[in-house]
Amino acid sequence: MSFRANLAVGAAGIFLCLATAGAGQACSLSLQPSQDSWTIRYDPFAQDATQNQFDVAVVNQGDVRCSGTIRVDLSGEEYGLRMAGAPGRIPYALIDERDGADLTPRAGLNARRINAQPVALEPGERSLLRFTFVTAPGEVPAQGLHVQNARIALEDGSGVIVGERPLTLALDVVPAAVLGLKGEFQRSNGVARIDLGELTPGPKPLSAALYVLSTGGYRVSVGSANGGRLRMGATDWYVDYELEVGGHRMDLASPDGFEVVSRRARADDYPLSVRIGDVAGRRAGEYTDVITFTVAAL
Repeated sequence: MSFRANLAVGAAGIFLCLATAGAGQACSLSLQPSQDSWTIRYDPFAQDATQNQFDVAVVNQGDVRCSGTIRVDLSGEEYGLRMAGAPGRIPYALIDERDGADLTPRAGLNARRINAQPVALEPGERSLLRFTFVTAPGEVPAQGLHVQNARIALEDGSGVIVGERPLTLALDVVPAAVLGLKGEFQRSNGVARIDLGELTPGPKPLSAALYVLSTGGYRVSVGSANGGRLRMGATDWYVDYELEVGGHRMDLASPDGFEVVSRRARADDYPLSVRIGDVAGRRAGEYTDVITFTVAAL
């Protein structure tokens, strides 16, 4: 009997006043992020990279030269992206692409650097800063938004914060699922083949299992090319049989399946077994059927 598994899956500005250069000379910088929420959309089964780049425009709107050092802090929140109701946090990194500086607030605030490159602009001058936001989920995360609330700020040479802005970092894990077959089987032309041996009536556990990995709930659908019958070649000789997937008895006379409801990531195994029907009076030969499994994220 042959089994085939298919996949179906799934600026506001920041007005920062820095130190004045003298009476009547105001230092004024405007930071304009391309977006207030830096979000990475992620399908763990379709991509390896979990990073994106985001820009912040800086404009000197004052009358004097202005400079400040970028700081990122978490205002007391624990480091790591987190989804409400889910355990654990996902690590990430923030990189200033000007010099590769690591701005990740792992200890609640990014580490200070003696040679940190400041933002320095002449009056009316404009500059574009680019940051890389990269995450490292490790195991398959649950679908949904995993977020970190942070603040991006500028501080003057004495360490005084002269302006700040809230920023949301987020990993948006999309609904997605994949399935496959594990155990004893052979593969030919991309199709898994399980040998049932000599057909005898009754139950027969198989040394193979269907597995499903998902970011949440999913539905497994099962279809039989012969409507629940093993067929000898192109003849009209058949042997009826039933299929169980992890205890779910499938009605192979028509498309069937089952659903798993979950708000967390899943890694499930479903042992396969069959029940062979009457073989009396059947012609000797090889009887086969093609089972198609598909999975769709909910």
